[in-house]
Amino acid sequence: MFILDIEQLKQARITLSLIMINLLCYILFNIVLDIEYFLLLVQINSQIFNNYEIYRLFTAIFLHADALHIFSNMIALLIFGAVVELSYSKLEYFIIYFVSGLIGNIFSLFLLPYYTVSLGASGAIFGLLGAAFIIIAMDDDKSLIYIGLMYLAYYLIMSFQPNINLWAHLFGLIGGLGFGYLFSKNQRKFKKY
Repeated sequence: MFILDIEQLKQARITLSLIMINLLCYILFNIVLDIEYFLLLVQINSQIFNNYEIYRLFTAIFLHADALHIFSNMIALLIFGAVVELSYSKLEYFIIYFVSGLIGNIFSLFLLPYYTVSLGASGAIFGLLGAAFIIIAMDDDKSLIYIGLMYLAYYLIMSFQPNINLWAHLFGLIGGLGFGYLFSKNQRKFKKY
């Protein structure tokens, strides 16, 4: 079984750094600054199409709507991010996280209505969830595969709630599954107990 202890969590420096960056962005853009700064960075589909503000596809990954939104995303980032960071190289981790987030946002751009506003690290985190599932699926011990499938099913079912960006979740997950599988040939560093 995969177990994360406090020492392994301390080794997940990229994950911890991403959590700190997200929390700082939340404080800065939701508490300190006026809302117009927030609105300059979230994904607003019409602004991307009309004004070619492509940067929004990236910056929206670091912004969250409210305390529950950031709390739930940071807990998932801690759990799945640490597993992926300790299993893949740092470069592979960055690719899984950021490219999955961008894939989710790009598909949201084309599949959601023109005036949609979207934000959050969910697409990137679903990418980590997908890569973590690949770690479980590729392991010689298949006893965790059902738990992995339950996690996937739970998170996907939760994506159908109102005001949740299903497309960012779904395509972020697909990105994570794809990159996780692609990188799975590298030797794992994750410790099993």
